[in-house]
Amino acid sequence: MKKDSVDKLIGKFCKIVTNEPGAEKPNTVTGMLLDFDQDSGFVVIESAKGVFYLDIKTIVAIKPRGEFGG
Repeated sequence: MKKDSVDKLIGKFCKIVTNEPGAEKPNTVTGMLLDFDQDSGFVVIESAKGVFYLDIKTIVAIKPRGEFGG
């Protein structure tokens, strides 16, 4: 992932698609992108269900969304 591309999304509401190794289906998390740390390899997402730390190796796509899914 390119740092410049992801830095533009920090503070914005996004839909993140991840695919864990060995999983049959991809998972989606919708929430605000709080932080991107390329050195440690994690993205921090705050959603209605809590705060998630996602490994950047598992991220398939990040799509900016409107606050209410638009």
